[in-house]
Amino acid sequence: MKDMLDEINSSLKKEDYLKNICIKSFERPESLEKSESSIVIIPLGPPQQIAKGSNMSLSKHFIYQINVEAAQRMEAKNIQRKVELILQSIGFYQAEGGLEEYFKETNRYVDARVYEGNSMLYEDF
Repeated sequence: MKDMLDEINSSLKKEDYLKNICIKSFERPESLEKSESSIVIIPLGPPQQIAKGSNMSLSKHFIYQINVEAAQRMEAKNIQRKVELILQSIGFYQAEGGLEEYFKETNRYVDARVYEGNSMLYEDF
């Protein structure tokens, strides 16, 4: 069985521009320096069965929120643009929702976007 969270994580880590950026799932590591940029991948629910046939689900639908945090606003925007292009290459597209804000408590800009995508037919997720 494959795991879409791992697939997304692996795809992001292959990008040279993102190699020195912490990429984690569910939450930003507390041990990470405040000045360091990060990407956090958060599933917004379990995979949903779609494309049914012969009493079986033939494909799954996934929704993820990708949070990018950085000390500089344009750094967050540039990272999120790379994330967007990588996710498009694996069949995920931006959906409604998200956040673009500066948090005084952490001194970081956050660009959070929601992405949706489907597995290919007959893939075991």
